[in-house]
Amino acid sequence: MRTHVISLRLLSVFLLGLVLILASCGQGNNSQTSGGSTPAAQATPTPTPALDAYGTPIAIPKTAPQRIVSLAPSISEILGALHLEKRVVGVDAFTNYPASLAGLKKVSSSSGINVEAIVALKPDLVLSSGGLSKKYDTQLSQLGLQVVDLPSPNIAQTLDQIVLIGRLTHTESVANALVAQMKQQIAQVQSQVKGTAATKTLLEVDDSTPGKPYVFGGGSFGDEMASYANATNIFHSNTTNGGYPQVTDEAIIAANPQYIILTEDPMYGGQPSVVYKRANWGGIAAVKSHHVYHINSDIMQRPGPRIVQGLRCLAQVVHPDKFSGALPSYCTASV
Repeated sequence: MRTHVISLRLLSVFLLGLVLILASCGQGNNSQTSGGSTPAAQATPTPTPALDAYGTPIAIPKTAPQRIVSLAPSISEILGALHLEKRVVGVDAFTNYPASLAGLKKVSSSSGINVEAIVALKPDLVLSSGGLSKKYDTQLSQLGLQVVDLPSPNIAQTLDQIVLIGRLTHTESVANALVAQMKQQIAQVQSQVKGTAATKTLLEVDDSTPGKPYVFGGGSFGDEMASYANATNIFHSNTTNGGYPQVTDEAIIAANPQYIILTEDPMYGGQPSVVYKRANWGGIAAVKSHHVYHINSDIMQRPGPRIVQGLRCLAQVVHPDKFSGALPSYCTASV
């Protein structure tokens, strides 16, 4: 198990984005007749319930949960962004941000989830993502815990999930404000790169198997991020492995990307200096022009509040003339 949601070395991690979030948070307006009654046809519709990673409707707690356990780093980041640090009592082994949550009780390790440790914390809500805790979800539920395992999202669905977690934790107004801010930041980046020539880009996820790296493919949130940044993902048409295909060096060389973006941890291939030494890569346009970059793995591989930072970094790397100043420090940070 790895620190990043996409690079966890579990094939289940790559079965992403197949279940859409159907959360409907708004209320329809009732129209009153002259007699003061509301026609049935105009009554406020019942919101369609959101679905979990298994397609099951999610029940919203009637009271605000006070003891929350997070089983995914992206969930922990969302909880932190909603200012719920004081209500979180345990996190997964790979939560490293925000710092206020990174030091909490770890309820998992590289070998799996510690059910006993979770039960001992007496949580009233356990949150997970993408079926990563599938092996344990039923067991935890049978022990009387409310477990919500959210689908693995694209960017739009990430925004939906933030609102959904706001509903689950009774912090919906904070979640709505956060999502509005994120939408504004996304729109700003899109505006800055509008009209530029799309750049052919490789978005690498994991190169721990030499010669056969995993990449962001079609249907992944990284592919969507590239589109927002006006970069052409060279593997956009490859949707295998849930949008995270394992490709070959030969396929990359043939595609000849203008930019190579490494999103994995340096120990798993995310070092530009190593890319320049890869056999037969010397003729790739990105290598010849020294357009090989590493962007903070956490903001590129975690579908949470900081994806807007990842988008900004990617857009500035491939369209530097559209942004003033140096890359923000978070682009190259390790956390």
